Amino acid sequence: MAFIMPRDAGFRAAKRIRQGGRLDPRFRVFADRFAEHYGFPPLDVVPDTIGRGPRLSVVLERTAQYARFHTAAGNSDPREQRTVARLFAAAVASLDACFGLTGVTSQTIFVCFDDFESVAVREVHDLAVRDDLDAFVTRLELGDAFWCARRFSGPPIVFVHTEDQAVAVRGSDRPKAWADHYFALARRHDEFGFLRRDKINIVVDSRQNFDANYASNWFYYFR
Repeated sequence: MAFIMPRDAGFRAAKRIRQGGRLDPRFRVFADRFAEHYGFPPLDVVPDTIGRGPRLSVVLERTAQYARFHTAAGNSDPREQRTVARLFAAAVASLDACFGLTGVTSQTIFVCFDDFESVAVREVHDLAVRDDLDAFVTRLELGDAFWCARRFSGPPIVFVHTEDQAVAVRGSDRPKAWADHYFALARRHDEFGFLRRDKINIVVDSRQNFDANYASNWFYYFR
């Protein structure tokens, strides 16, 4: 049950565990052996199927832990996938029962990893923009130069009308002050303390650039 969005069922299940729920007791031995091997436990463990084969989703609480299982190119490290599959196969009573399949072995399990922290941070931004965007915009104090504020997955992007206006604002101390204010608003939604001020940057763009280079289309802009 891999996840990439706050609304995904896998994230919601992992969040309940992070809020004080319990890992499925069937996977307690695996979690303990995983922690012994890697130095930290998985937050959640979800066996399911992909296509006709078994898949094991291992949720890591922190992004740094998630990176441990990936190559420099960002792909899952096949050596770690094999190691985790063997640990799981050795720890559960019946692989077939876990996956609802027959003939499952450690060699047939596809292991994937989920990054809880990054999705939790995205949820913080979702909630902040939903609840506090008006307060953020009010503090911009751009007057007639302001066009709109839009976002994709992080903090809002501030749009003025012309590129000359955007260049002037970028060269001022305003974006830093806006980032400070946004961080103060967003951290109220940060249930797990993952949000970091040094990761927040308020980008300034222009309607002129949006119209000229993205055909006035938000899909093109954010893809």
